[in-house]
Amino acid sequence: MIWLFAGSAITKLALAAGGAALLSGPLNSPQTWISGRSPDAPPLATRLASTANVNRLSRLPSGAVVVDLENWLRTPVSQRQNPVGAYRRAAEIAEYRHQWLVATPATDLVRSVDPSYRGKIYPEFVRLRLAARIAAYVPVYEIQAQGAENNPTLYRSFVADISRQVQQAHPGITILAGLSTNPGGHVVAASVLGRDIALTKGLVSGYWMNIPQAGEACPRCGQAYPEIAVQVLDAELTDSQR
Repeated sequence: MIWLFAGSAITKLALAAGGAALLSGPLNSPQTWISGRSPDAPPLATRLASTANVNRLSRLPSGAVVVDLENWLRTPVSQRQNPVGAYRRAAEIAEYRHQWLVATPATDLVRSVDPSYRGKIYPEFVRLRLAARIAAYVPVYEIQAQGAENNPTLYRSFVADISRQVQQAHPGITILAGLSTNPGGHVVAASVLGRDIALTKGLVSGYWMNIPQAGEACPRCGQAYPEIAVQVLDAELTDSQR
């Protein structure tokens, strides 16, 4: 199973009780993908660059790149309003620069695509088929489902819907799903995250484990909870080695 982390999450894991043992043990693998820098990155991990702006791809080296377009200031307005076109352009740049893309479009892009929309995000994201239209251009697609993880039934349903769209649009694509210890500042128990994984591991090839804390990207996230991630990872990695 693939485990994707931001470099900052790896640093937090290294400082949490039990985290260093995971990093030197089962997470010391090419199946551990790390986006960004961390002095605590396992030596065998796969390293990825990252950008929230397609225009910056030409400044990044060849290899794996996370392209994280969201409805935030880091992504230009034109790319937020037309994320499908932005990822198509990203694919063109990537082909020229020998990059392979991990697309992680946020569900809140619905608000930029249709500023007048006031309904629920997940059904509209599914209806607009943004995932299918983006997946046609990339080898890896990550489903940002972490906002639903406190409701495992909804989490499973959304991951299943998007996974189906993505596979139909791009057979053989690698699919990941997002998890978070505290999405939007709401702490989620390790047991709930474990349930989310149990319900979806047959639909995806791995997960992006987010360990956010208050900052520019998530002002309401509050403190980080790496100990929750350690509990989840320890359970899943131990189970996979049986």
